[in-house]
Amino acid sequence: MTELRTCWVFFSLSLPLAERLFQKKRNQMDLLDDHIHVGVNFFATSQEIAREWQLMGEDTLDFEAAKKAFAKEKEKFNAEKKGLSWRVADAKEKLAKEKQFNTNKQKEWEIACERTNKELQTQREAIFRLSGEKTKNGDEAEQERAAHRKREQEYVECIAKLEKFAAEKVAESKASELLVEEVTADYKWILARAVPLIS
Repeated sequence: MTELRTCWVFFSLSLPLAERLFQKKRNQMDLLDDHIHVGVNFFATSQEIAREWQLMGEDTLDFEAAKKAFAKEKEKFNAEKKGLSWRVADAKEKLAKEKQFNTNKQKEWEIACERTNKELQTQREAIFRLSGEKTKNGDEAEQERAAHRKREQEYVECIAKLEKFAAEKVAESKASELLVEEVTADYKWILARAVPLIS
């Protein structure tokens, strides 16, 4: 009973004064039951806390392992990121070079196009000029052909006139020859007649 009394005193001292006064009026067996329930609850709570601590330790180990794995993954990711950064820098440098090359090619192409356009414009102007000269020469040639045809026609007319005139002259000369022959014959006849008369 001494132990029970000691437990009761210990248990009663852990309570506030109002609770002790309330518990003093209760039966000692009820207090003992409460003490046993409190002890059991305390033990169960302690076991639960121990289990939680164990689980926390396991979770801490898992967390540390995950942390190490994450650090490795992070280091690997940073290495890949650095490699990607270098590749991106190389790609940007190549892109800048390609842009510069394309810009130079564009300028050269524009210069070549401008030179070609000037040459084509010069050739077009030469073609227009030669076409105008051809038209002018064609007109002049046509005029020359018309003048030549006119002169040829005039020559033909002149030849026809000359042939007609020649024919007339030939006819006249033939008539003159006949007249001369007649005159000669008359002259001879007269001479033939006149000489005996004179003698």
